[in-house]
Amino acid sequence: MSSTYYNSERDRDELFGKSKRLADVTVVQFRINHLRHLVDARQLRLAPGDQVIVDAHHGPAIAEVVEPVERRLVDTEIPQILRQASSQDIERADKNEALEKRAHRFALECIRNRRLEMKLVRTQYMQDGSRIVFYFSADGRIDFRALVRDLASEFRTRIEMRQIGVRDGAQMIGGIGPCGRELCCSTFLDHFQPVSIRMARQQGLTLNPSKISGMCGRLMCCLVYEQKIYRRLKSSLPRAGDEVRTEKGPATVCDVDVINRRVTVELTDDQRRITLPINDVAAATEPTAGEASEEDPKKEKLWDGDPPRKK
Repeated sequence: MSSTYYNSERDRDELFGKSKRLADVTVVQFRINHLRHLVDARQLRLAPGDQVIVDAHHGPAIAEVVEPVERRLVDTEIPQILRQASSQDIERADKNEALEKRAHRFALECIRNRRLEMKLVRTQYMQDGSRIVFYFSADGRIDFRALVRDLASEFRTRIEMRQIGVRDGAQMIGGIGPCGRELCCSTFLDHFQPVSIRMARQQGLTLNPSKISGMCGRLMCCLVYEQKIYRRLKSSLPRAGDEVRTEKGPATVCDVDVINRRVTVELTDDQRRITLPINDVAAATEPTAGEASEEDPKKEKLWDGDPPRKK
């Protein structure tokens, strides 16, 4: 299954020009999160399921190849695969996972004892054992110097505290969204875009925080990439308050179902409300010569982008 790994910024770079090179690339998944990353395979013969060592931005890390190697134009900054993981590398990674669980439990205990207002999200032990990274979220700045001393004295290695946002925390942990599918941020979203309540309002959603918020407590990221679809579909539909003509007489649009392309109208004669497909509704303006007659408004196409009526 092919996937798109370029966000809008990269797309703009591709349009306006940026340093590119032809390389053998593949997609890997690190153990630290559920995201898939595009990496340079460096002409290594790899197959899905192989374990590799990747030169990530935070240091060497073990990952699993999830897609076959293919040749394509890529940016020069993508991570590179250093080598195929040996049995010693895999054994060390398994040992590091056990150490991560122990370090996570110990750090949670220290945070509770020192009453620090922070949420520990994830603990990562570097593949080479050079340091332990603790990912946490907090509302403001935290003085964790005493916590770092406790951790350093216990594990005798370099300690790094990295503060992340609540969305990054949800991306790292993963979970199931309100739609019943895995979280977008933990499966394919590699770039967070601003989300506003205005998007939910324009999409006709109930402005209930429990309905439009994701697992992280923020507005759902899917509002962003669905906004373009709603904007395009709404441009071909009438708006609430528009005067229209139906088979039952003149009416006023009360509500619009964008996805199903149906409108709820209030009839002018008896104030009844009925729901009709968009093709059964026509604008209230008089048709010009050559257009459909007023007696047959269904044959009149008033909104651009209207799909053909099913017979």
